[in-house]
This record gives sequence, C-alpha cells and structure tokens, in this order.
Amino acid sequence: MIKILINKKHEELRAVIEQIDNNFLNNGEWIKDARNQIKRIEYDGVDYCIKKFYKATAFNHLMYSYIRKSKAQRSYEIAQQLLVNNINTPEPIAFMEIYNRWHFLKHSYYICRFEHVDYTLSEVLNSEVNDKALIVRGFVNFMINGLHPQGIWHKDFNGSNVLIKQLGERHFQYSLVDLNRIKFSKVIQYHRGLHNLQQISSNPIYLAELAKYYANFKNTNEEETIYELLFVKYIGRLRRRYTKRFLHALKTIL
Repeated sequence: MIKILINKKHEELRAVIEQIDNNFLNNGEWIKDARNQIKRIEYDGVDYCIKKFYKATAFNHLMYSYIRKSKAQRSYEIAQQLLVNNINTPEPIAFMEIYNRWHFLKHSYYICRFEHVDYTLSEVLNSEVNDKALIVRGFVNFMINGLHPQGIWHKDFNGSNVLIKQLGERHFQYSLVDLNRIKFSKVIQYHRGLHNLQQISSNPIYLAELAKYYANFKNTNEEETIYELLFVKYIGRLRRRYTKRFLHALKTIL
C-alpha cells in the first residue's frame, strides 16, 4: 500500500511523485547515501530534493506503522508550520509512505524544493569565507530573535542543517533542513537557548565564538556565557561516553 499527500500547489507533480519509489535508485544525483538517503532530481527545469527514510528498529517499525507519524510526514508538516512562522525552509512538496501487505511501514519519502545556497553553517565555521563573523553573528540573531521566541527547538541542530544564502551585500538568509526532530513549544528562555548551541559544533573555539555573540545579544557576561556553554558540552560528552559503556556492559551480561 502507498500513502501520498501532495501540496495542492504542486498537484501537477503527482505522476512523477507516484513513481519515486520505483525510480529512486536510478534517477537523480546523490547528495547523501547513508541510512537515510537524499537525492536531487530535476523535473521540467526545477530541482527537487527527495529524502528516503528507513525504519531503524523493530520497535520503531511498529510505532511508525500504527502509533506515530512517519518521519516523512513530520518533515512535511513541520516545514509548513515553519513557513507559517516566517522561518525559511525549502518549500514542502509532498510525502509518501510505503507499507507492506500487513500495513507495516517499510520506508517513507519527503519531497521538497532543492534549495540553492552559498553555504551551510558548518562550512562557514570550518573555513575562512568572506564575512565569516557577520554570518555567524547573523545566525545567532536568527536563533535568538527568530526561532526561540516562537518556541522552535531543533533537536538535531548541527551546522549541516542550517543553510545560508547571500541575498545582497552583507545580507544573509538562514534556512532549516532535516526537520523531523523539530519541536514547537513555549518561548525558549536564556539558558535553554544557550544550551541549544552545543549541537552546532564539537570545536570549542567555534562554540566560544557562538557563545560570545549570544552574550552580546542577551547583554550578559561573555566569559560566563562561554564557560557555561563549554561546560554543558563537556558534561554531555561524559554522559554519552559512560552511557555507551554501560549499555555495552549490559549487552555483554545479557
């Protein structure tokens, strides 16, 4: 069984979308080939992005089939909500879910416009691009004054998921991708917002720079803000390290 929902503005793409599952491997250009796969395809002079989600575990296999929305559906709905909130993200086109005969979800697809941009935030942080400081500061402003007042929390907020397009001299636009783990809640306050920055990079120098701009916008002490962010990042690393060791030991016992 196949479930498809298409943005009403793009109903003319239905015939193409209905064939995505048959043609995915053979058509288009690879952007990412991992557990989840991403391709760029061109149709009628327009570029589109297709992301294929695979089920991860037997538990999720059940959850996404009967209880939770698929990652593709969540990506589609979150993209629409972001645009309503005036937060940039590639235009959502459709999502598709492929089920087996027992109605268990096999995999799903999220389709959106392909965003032609100049950088990702990771590329800016890891290289010497023009206006680097301006771009990084602009991103922190985008987060503080765009995302967090609206309660938008990206749980996978790494630098690769922030797209940057230069619109004019010293003017940049920021867009979010990889949307399925975004949550909408109440206004995000100072400390929680600062801690959101720890996902952007593992490099303490870059985190210190982000924290400095965060402190500037919030009118707080730079050194204390930098210390807090680096401390939270360090504690998070320790927690993940010992959690992995515990789970490994538990598997050995069991």
